[in-house]
Amino acid sequence: MNGDTKNNCKHRKNGKNNSKRVKRKNKGTKFERELIHILWENGFAAIRAAGSGATSFPCPDILASNGKIVLAFEVKARVSLPLYLTEQKVKELVMFSNLFGAKPYIALKVLRKGWRFIEVSRLIKTPKGYKVDEELFAEGCDINEVAGKSVQVRLKFVE
Repeated sequence: MNGDTKNNCKHRKNGKNNSKRVKRKNKGTKFERELIHILWENGFAAIRAAGSGATSFPCPDILASNGKIVLAFEVKARVSLPLYLTEQKVKELVMFSNLFGAKPYIALKVLRKGWRFIEVSRLIKTPKGYKVDEELFAEGCDINEVAGKSVQVRLKFVE
């Protein structure tokens, strides 16, 4: 066999690894587009931020506004919880949101549970960053709360 065969094998191996990365990115893009539709249906103009995660500048996955409320989302989808976020990712979302005048949220879709929107200030601190567990996910906002259409009232258990 010649040197071309060796290069082809190497190319196939790299192609396989790149294929996993592309599938993961396409999956993430699918959920971002799903959220954009939900936001438009709820009176928000929404766009995917081009290059989110691909630039050295902080950039959320989605920006949305209804003329009164400006929102910045880091979008995640999981089969199960917990979700772990790096401290850097959260800091960048907060930095961008502060400069842009937006309210930062983690938009999280969990299989068979739907979407919840977690305010960054409510994230659970871990040694390496932050997490969203089952309890925090359940306490997260729904789209009506994010849009200012309703408020979730939490009852406290009193003995």
